[in-house]
Order: sequence, then structure tokens, then C-alpha cells
Amino acid sequence: MSSNSVTDAIRSRRSVREFTDKPVGNDQLSDWLEAACWAPNHRLTEPWRFIVLEHGGAKRREIAEMFRLLSYETSDQLPEPKRTAVADAAREEVLSAPAFVYAYSLIDDDEEVTKENYAATACAVQNLSLAAHADGFAVGWSTGRVTRLPGLASTIGADESWDMIAGLFIGEPERVPRAQRQPMEEVVTWL
Repeated sequence: MSSNSVTDAIRSRRSVREFTDKPVGNDQLSDWLEAACWAPNHRLTEPWRFIVLEHGGAKRREIAEMFRLLSYETSDQLPEPKRTAVADAAREEVLSAPAFVYAYSLIDDDEEVTKENYAATACAVQNLSLAAHADGFAVGWSTGRVTRLPGLASTIGADESWDMIAGLFIGEPERVPRAQRQPMEEVVTWL
């Protein structure tokens, strides 16, 4: 393991979606969002847009209910008690996360710029994740159903043209999973 704290943070950061009850303060979350905004971005477009759904807030409850309904609808292969349990668990995950943020990227008329904006926003989310990790918190980066809710953009005031990057569940991890990566030689070619 390197003695470089950035490298150590990169190697020890994990995507987590099971949290303790410890709250995430708005000042802390603001610091992490500020770190996100320092991501590299070609052409200096600053294409990221973040929407925070406050813990206990009306919008968070509305999104949680939308997630419950979608989870119920898409679990039609399950027997009834299990289907309801899956839907209720989806709602509870959104409600109980100490912090929840949607991350979007701006679309451009130029396809190349749009692609660069998406990459820059993904870097911004990684910055946020590393900043939270440095403070003992974790981010669960979701591109699943919670990001594909019908009517999501209009419900939270996002521009319909923005590109969804992630739903971010944030909190103090209940436990930190272990992870492995394949050897570098498997993914790197030196010419």
C-alpha cells in the first residue's frame, strides 16, 4: 500500500448503501459538493448539477413513494408478500439515507462536448465520494431504478434535457465491504 493519502483513499473508498443513523450536516455535504465542483472539465463547462433531497423533507418523501411504486410495479414476478416488502424496502432506503443527492450533467448541441460533460460529472461524483470518505462517510452511487423514476426531473425541478448521472445515497457506513481488483497487467497495455 502506498504512503500517499490520495492513493490510499482511492483504494479504500467503497460504494455503500447501508448506513448508521449518524446525520450528515448541511455544512459537511456542502464541503463535499464543493469538492465535486473542482473536478476536471474540458472547456471549463462546469456541467454538473446536483439536487439535494433534504432528510425528512417533502421532496424526499415524494421521491421515496415514487421509488416504492416503481419497485412494486417492476417486481410483478414475486409473490405478493415479497413484492410489497421489496417496494417498502426501496422507499425506506431513500427515506433513511442520511443524505441523498441526484447528480446530472448538461447536454450540449455538440455530441463531443456532451460526452466530455458526462465524463467530467462522473469525475465530480468521484471527488464527492473521496471527500466524504476522507471524513469517514461513504457514498452509494446508483444508476438503477431510483434514477429512472417516471416524472423524476419535473418532480425535483431538473431540466428535462439534463443527463442523469446518479442517485447518491450518503452516510456513515454500517460496514465497509472489502473489494479486489484484477492485476493491473490484465487491464493495462504498454506499447
